[in-house]
Amino acid sequence: MNLAHLYYFRKLVEVRNYSRAAKELFIAQPTLSLAVSNLEKELGVALIKKKRNTLELTIDGEDLYEAVVVATNALDHAVSLIRERASLEFGVMTVGTVYSIQSQAWSEAIRDYREHSHSKVQFKWKQGTTESLMHELKNGSVDVIFAGVLGKGDSDVASIPCFTQRVALVVNRSHPLAGRAEISLNELRGIKLITYRNTAGPFAAEVNALLSKGSGLNVSCEYSDEITLCSLVTADPDVMAIACHSWLLDAFPDIVPIPVKEAPTDFHTFYLSYRKRERLPFAVEEFVSFMKGYEFKNASPRSGGGDMMISPR
Repeated sequence: MNLAHLYYFRKLVEVRNYSRAAKELFIAQPTLSLAVSNLEKELGVALIKKKRNTLELTIDGEDLYEAVVVATNALDHAVSLIRERASLEFGVMTVGTVYSIQSQAWSEAIRDYREHSHSKVQFKWKQGTTESLMHELKNGSVDVIFAGVLGKGDSDVASIPCFTQRVALVVNRSHPLAGRAEISLNELRGIKLITYRNTAGPFAAEVNALLSKGSGLNVSCEYSDEITLCSLVTADPDVMAIACHSWLLDAFPDIVPIPVKEAPTDFHTFYLSYRKRERLPFAVEEFVSFMKGYEFKNASPRSGGGDMMISPR
């Protein structure tokens, strides 16, 4: 039985028109008609009822069509699988990351994956905010992202918790509080504070939970990143910010991060997110599988208190 003829038959049944089926198959209509005729001769039965302006299957035609769909789907799946396996060694995977996680701990995870993997997958990197990266993930511009999550999650995206960051009160180095080892929110009543947006975005829930532990706070929740927050504190010694403690804070020599007493150690969680599919590409599946079992160190800069880890399960 000619495999091409089975594909022709499937297409004909799906579009129910010889002319259209031939056009979509890029063959001449007589070629399609001959293929169906040969199938009928080989099987010794009629597959199609010839009625004016309509195309209907016989009972035998329906049985064959159901079998052809199963067989060709399985064949297409196997071919795709083999091609992906063959290209895995030299494939390309695009990974998106938010700026603040590209610390030593994150770099160690990528290094360990390279040492673990038997493939030679080439990485392409994209940087952005959680919002922009999540958009690129959903439209297929990136394969996986390391970022926060938005709201209650997304039915099209799977997200696995990987690591966390602490939060700090960011003050200007010239501020009287700069020498403090820790501070309580109750000491900040009436003082002008700035922090992340608390109505939307990846920090909204964490910010609201933290601010609820203080009273009489004067907080402006208008910002989306640590660079902006630290720049404003650097520019005005009277301004203080509540921000995640990442390497970005340490890049500003004129600010000092102070731990907040009421804040949990794992203030903000970062996730590995990928699109939900029936089957992931091999390179992505291998990467996700490795990261699911990886013990990430806390994404905040290391301190004498040791590294806090979060299990992805």
